[in-house]
Amino acid sequence: MTIAFAVCAPSLPRPRPAGVGVALTGAAVDAGLRPRRSRSAWRCEHLWWYRFRLNGRNYRATTQTALKRQAFDIEARERPRCLEGRHGIRRQPDITFRQFSETYLRDHADVHKRSADRDREILVVLNQCFGTLILHEITMHRIEQFKRERLAGKWRGHGQTGTAKAIQAGTVNRELDTLKSILSKAVDWGKLIESPARRVRRLKVDNRRTRILTEDEQGRLLAACRLKMRSIVAFALVTGARIGEILSLRWEDCDDGYVTFWETKSGNRAGIPSSPAIASVLAAQPRQHPFVFTNPRTEAPFKSVRQVFGRALTRAGITTNDVTLNTLRHTALSRMIAQGVDDFTVMEISGHSTTRMLARYAHPTEERKMGALSLPWLSTKRAQNTNAAAEDSTTASELANLLKDSGGRREARTRALRVRTRRESGGNAQRDKG
Repeated sequence: MTIAFAVCAPSLPRPRPAGVGVALTGAAVDAGLRPRRSRSAWRCEHLWWYRFRLNGRNYRATTQTALKRQAFDIEARERPRCLEGRHGIRRQPDITFRQFSETYLRDHADVHKRSADRDREILVVLNQCFGTLILHEITMHRIEQFKRERLAGKWRGHGQTGTAKAIQAGTVNRELDTLKSILSKAVDWGKLIESPARRVRRLKVDNRRTRILTEDEQGRLLAACRLKMRSIVAFALVTGARIGEILSLRWEDCDDGYVTFWETKSGNRAGIPSSPAIASVLAAQPRQHPFVFTNPRTEAPFKSVRQVFGRALTRAGITTNDVTLNTLRHTALSRMIAQGVDDFTVMEISGHSTTRMLARYAHPTEERKMGALSLPWLSTKRAQNTNAAAEDSTTASELANLLKDSGGRREARTRALRVRTRRESGGNAQRDKG
């Protein structure tokens, strides 16, 4: 790397003092080739710049000073900053985002991630925006622009034809997570000094679904499903398993009275006992293939049943556009909680690791709220089989008597307040005697 002072750039041409404004390299100065001049000759009317060349590219910046000696000092401080990479200049050769994303998929996603196929779909969108950019040219501001443009429907997603459509904030967050992972690996592998996406915030999303199927909708949906799809829907409503776990279920995982799901969302094995309802669904499936639910036309496991499920919803008359395949899992777990099954049992069935994740499946009804508010809380020795109406009236009367004798809010008993209270109580006693 060669660093030298560039010629000062005046805004208007004018005569210069002899020897001022000439580019001097560090070697020339060390060799004693610096011409002797007065102290005033070291000052120029314009700012001095420094220039250096790195990996075939020229970089230059102003020192913001007209004193040449001070400019030399600034150049000496900037030199190690450039070498250490804190100047925003990389020591690695240039590589575009598209080129590095292929390396990311080959050496990381395909090896360590189960969502490698989904990453490839997301990269179709990311390459439209960042594909031609060099990694260090991606800025935090450009990523924020991508978020805004993606929400507005500027970029077409995977599988989209025609005009691009606006998408939900949750989809943008998943694409942003993939971008952060790629840039983070670029830092780990020495292709980037710092990730520009590290401080980019995810969009706020409230995607908690509260939609569950009623008993009438459940019956109409099962009647509208055909052949294999009816078994998949029934199995999901009984077990509360995710649709991906059901489609990847093998016969070897349904032995010894247990059903074991290996390919779960959390990566942990989940096993549930085989109940009579589960056993009846499994008994109706032919054991001709390794997978339990196999496409009878292709004799291969299902990859997706979303479109088939959508047509079944239309035949069942459920056209509210808020029922998805995950609604089956939501319905099953919500009914377990509504029937009084404890949280830890439901967690063992659903595969959740915390009660916080299970909280979204609890939907208290008005009847359950009223029942909870009507529980006896004053009389602890009451018989268990008393009339509910009698309990409510007794509780209400006890509460009314308690509030009548409480006297409301009490103030702090300061010294002045105690003196005033004694005087008032003494006056009241004298009036009673009179």
